[in-house]
Amino acid sequence: MSHLSIAKTHGSRNDIFVIDGAPDDHFASGDVTRAVERLCDRKLGLGSDGVYFLADNGDGSARAWFFNPDGSPALLCGNGMRCAGRLLLDKYGADSAVVHTGPYSFTVRNANVTPQGVRRVAVELPSVEFSPAEPLVAGVRWPFVGQNFPPFHTERSVTALAVPNSHLVTVVDAYDEAELVETGSRVAADPEAFPIGANVSFVLPLADDEVFVHTFERGAGLTPSCGSGVAASRAVASRLGLVDPDVALLIRNPGGPARSWLQEHEGRWQPVLEGNATVVYRTEIDPAALLNDGPLEITGETYLPEIEAFDALFQENLKALHAAGVSPTII
Repeated sequence: MSHLSIAKTHGSRNDIFVIDGAPDDHFASGDVTRAVERLCDRKLGLGSDGVYFLADNGDGSARAWFFNPDGSPALLCGNGMRCAGRLLLDKYGADSAVVHTGPYSFTVRNANVTPQGVRRVAVELPSVEFSPAEPLVAGVRWPFVGQNFPPFHTERSVTALAVPNSHLVTVVDAYDEAELVETGSRVAADPEAFPIGANVSFVLPLADDEVFVHTFERGAGLTPSCGSGVAASRAVASRLGLVDPDVALLIRNPGGPARSWLQEHEGRWQPVLEGNATVVYRTEIDPAALLNDGPLEITGETYLPEIEAFDALFQENLKALHAAGVSPTII
């Protein structure tokens, strides 16, 4: 097995490893789960929120496979896709590229660098579905937009949609983190009402073109940012008439700022997610080291200017949130 060429990246503080090549280029099928779990372990491994394997097709496009920290596969990580796409753009010196994963194709594009020097990338996500083929709320009529559903919450209305991950989005007039955790935990504990589970996002309008979004992710709890949660929240904001679809809404997460807007695609809304795609370091690891219990030793290049640039943007985001009276837990 060849060494793994790994880039440690993050999108809005979602730590993602991007590995060159397909999973079966490096591991037997039964070893991928174990290797990913070890790599992502923050005590015994290198620490991450997931892994993208990225196989270059040789024509400016690539195929990608995403794995959660527990080694389970998933179709999409929106924040991670920005990072994987950024590396492909850099490799070809291109302004746009296409990444294929599962049944989907994602177009990624270079975006403007922030005043702090933060590199940003925009990715076109799958079209949102307000009447999903696999209902994520039991016993209701679809679409389920801005309605009350007591198993979710006794007082707050909710909108259900797929992007394609399942999401429940509520617009609030004040942010209460304990309430978000309680609501997300209630959804996770009630498979009769929510048969396939769902991520839960609270959206707090801050200005005409600015909102705060925090997501309680299925199986993970509170996270610094959820890319598909940003896309879902952006779609709900327009579905409820709060902002026009083509407006680039500034979305502040605890993990940093992003922008999102909606474009028409085959009669439906396709979210575009734009935000940082920061490279932290690059290294190489013997894949066999991930299959035993020995210590992981890494050497490589750390990208301090990128780290420092994002930290300046992150601190500015926190300052804006605190000024708005929002003090989320920073993970």
